[in-house]
Amino acid sequence: MEPAQSEWWASFYEGAWAMRAQIFRQMIDEGERHPYRLIKRLEAQERRNRLVRTDDSEFAWVPRVPEGEALLPCGTPVFRKRSLRGDFVTVSYHATANLHNVIIDYIAETGPYDAVVELGCGYGRNIFEMWYQGVPARMRYYGGEYTDSGVAIARELAALEPALDATFFHCDHTAPDFSSIPRLPRALVFTMHSIEQVKTISPSWFEEAASIADEVVGLNFEPFGFQLGDLGQASRLHRSVAEQREWNQNFAQALVAACNTGVVTLDTIMQEVFIGAEDNPTSLAVWRARDVPRRVR
Repeated sequence: MEPAQSEWWASFYEGAWAMRAQIFRQMIDEGERHPYRLIKRLEAQERRNRLVRTDDSEFAWVPRVPEGEALLPCGTPVFRKRSLRGDFVTVSYHATANLHNVIIDYIAETGPYDAVVELGCGYGRNIFEMWYQGVPARMRYYGGEYTDSGVAIARELAALEPALDATFFHCDHTAPDFSSIPRLPRALVFTMHSIEQVKTISPSWFEEAASIADEVVGLNFEPFGFQLGDLGQASRLHRSVAEQREWNQNFAQALVAACNTGVVTLDTIMQEVFIGAEDNPTSLAVWRARDVPRRVR
């Protein structure tokens, strides 16, 4: 199966990151200089507004609150509908998965690593979260991103924090090439809802990711649960929405192929275990490059 990505989604994210970059630059012009404050101020805006693409391909911010919905005193909804293990659940609007904390805890359990590499990092939000929330300070960070606008603003944010050793580069899941990363002894490589926007990937994706360092451990937080089986009505909605959007259809198949050919060894696969979007629940795959031994503290 040839790797493929919808041009619509590729251009959507180019424009979406450019809109977010515009907000960052405006705040910087107004005197804000701390990367984490910049990111959290953007998050505050996105809790109350969402970015949409209009019929004429322009982008606009619109309120997240549907008319007539019950609100908290702060103006956000009280609840929202999510999915977990194939079922729909109603949770507090302010409940979030904070998946970067899973990576922080995984590093504490299985580290040390020489570097963390995120493939499909947007403006680098997860990297900044990990840096400020507890990952060892001396570790190097690499962020690969498909969009030019995402790479540009990630570099600008990183430049505001001289103590952070972070490098951002172009990354295309349909044609993976990580040769810009210097050879590392041991690296943790992860994706978080970035492969989701690529309709099909090649098993060579895992081969390329596994070659980033002498020892590579990979974590994929991706919405591939429906590819493993039907857990319930949320799984069925997820499959339908993924097909409609031309989002990923073969992550699980490519991972199995990479395991069968000895490219990677699968440690863990967990289906729809994090509270996720109603129609896009998060599953987890953890793998190691070839015969790299599993190390736990």
